[in-house]
Amino acid sequence: MIAKINEIQNELIKEMKMMSEPQPPVASVTFVPATKNDRERIPQEEYDQLVEPYREAMTRLEVRMKGLNEDYRKKYRDYPIHNIQARIKSRKSIEKKLAFRNLPVTAFAAKDNLTDIAGIRVICYFIEDIFSILSLVKTQTDLLILKESDYIHYPKSSGYKSYHMVLGVPVYRIEGMQYYPVEIQFRTLSMDFWASMEHRICYKSETPEETASDFKKYSAELSEMERRMKHLLDEIRRNNPQEPMQ
Repeated sequence: MIAKINEIQNELIKEMKMMSEPQPPVASVTFVPATKNDRERIPQEEYDQLVEPYREAMTRLEVRMKGLNEDYRKKYRDYPIHNIQARIKSRKSIEKKLAFRNLPVTAFAAKDNLTDIAGIRVICYFIEDIFSILSLVKTQTDLLILKESDYIHYPKSSGYKSYHMVLGVPVYRIEGMQYYPVEIQFRTLSMDFWASMEHRICYKSETPEETASDFKKYSAELSEMERRMKHLLDEIRRNNPQEPMQ
């Protein structure tokens, strides 16, 4: 009995010694809060899924514009469109625009709030060409006109001129048909030249107010030059009515 008690006592002493000895640290998991940069980024996979239907809508509209240009040539022996440019807004640009508007930087917020994820720029020769193509676009019954802004008759204070539209383009998926917005800008060659130079030069100018004033004058000068060229073309056509247009 005593031997048993001594045995139990020795076990208790052993356990007490073990408890008094320093124990190895317990592994812990540290939760690092998301940084501002992490919160303001759309994962690449979500971005790719977001822009896929917009890319299809943009391609469909680009093909449509080329078809209208060809039909116009066959009927009127003339090409109103010089060239067409298309682009999908980059992930960084989408994130920046959402943050600027104080909106959640997510793919859902982009789809619900942005209408320029897909964009097309149609460069025409003259203002009359723009409105000829516009009249054809408005006859396309499967396209929805969501928004129009006429900066040709009502230029911006900077001198910027263009005609903007947001069109709803039908895209078909397994779930059915859904309209996706595509922003389309119509410009003449001179308008596009002005806008490109203004963007490139004014942002780098050390005297932005003076440079902006110069560009406003350049806008008027380019418009006058375009008007004179249109007058010259009309004269050539009147003198050569059977001359095929190139």
